Amino acid sequence: MGRIKKYVTALDAVFKGARDKHEANRLSRPVLEEMSGDAGFLSEVLERHLRAPGALAARHYPVLGLNVELNAYYGLVANCWIPLPGRETDISTKSIHHHGNMLLSTVTAFGPGYEHWTFTKPEPVDEAAELYEMRLIERAPHPRHHVAFVDSYVAHLPFYPPETSVTYALWSNRFPVTWKDHVKRLPALQKNSARLRQLAVRAGLARRLDLKVVEYFDFYPTPEGFRGIRERTEFELGPNEDHLYSLFHVVQATGNERLAPVIEEQFARGGAAESAPLVGRLLEDLRRGRPVESRLSPTHYGVERANFTRGEVEASLAAQAAPRPAAAPAA
Repeated sequence: MGRIKKYVTALDAVFKGARDKHEANRLSRPVLEEMSGDAGFLSEVLERHLRAPGALAARHYPVLGLNVELNAYYGLVANCWIPLPGRETDISTKSIHHHGNMLLSTVTAFGPGYEHWTFTKPEPVDEAAELYEMRLIERAPHPRHHVAFVDSYVAHLPFYPPETSVTYALWSNRFPVTWKDHVKRLPALQKNSARLRQLAVRAGLARRLDLKVVEYFDFYPTPEGFRGIRERTEFELGPNEDHLYSLFHVVQATGNERLAPVIEEQFARGGAAESAPLVGRLLEDLRRGRPVESRLSPTHYGVERANFTRGEVEASLAAQAAPRPAAAPAA
């Protein structure tokens, strides 16, 4: 895994030597650009993912996430974006959302990429009606080798790509690294992170431990403007069958059919016992060069408040600019 080590070492040096996290993201740009052009890096990331326990047994999420590195300074993930069945590109992949204190640098490494919009920090207009105002900062393509930066509290919106695309997402908290960041990266805590987060929130320790409690991070367009979603609701996981189709598709589409023996090793260890016939067929497709289609589960698109059109977002932006009716006088 020499290429993974090469780029992780380079990012470590950047983040440990930078004056702050914004500078670290700016100085990481050349590393991400080089990474995006290195097909061998993506091959290593896929191979390591396929060797991990449970790689073939996972339920299906609309974006296949391949973890590369997670430490006290940053996290690096390869995201594999699956297109809609009809290849529409004017539908959002999820709600308009921001990431709180987190900073994001993303580069497209494979495929055509997608259209990406960024907005100003959402500001409440009518808290009772959960109505927020945000202005468009940029709407632009995010093609191969392009690096985009999303600042803390900046809302953004990816649209579905026309074809399978892979991006590398570099995440970091905007604040300096403290002992809490090191503690949160301990393997035992990572393994049980969801349960421990619930306990910490109930005990009132979320703020002290700098845990991100997600409230009003997501928004959707309405005829009156943008409405906030108080608590984030993730997509319902689809069946393992859909996950396998998309995983094998990504392996094939990126030219990594040579990883078939790695999948066979995982399979031989009982990595997908319940899906044995399907894994066997997909392996044969890889060997014979038969196209493997990617899949989205029915719960991953056509979801209210998560999947909407470009036109609906434009209408909400226009609604904000229209004069609002004056409040009725008190009786």
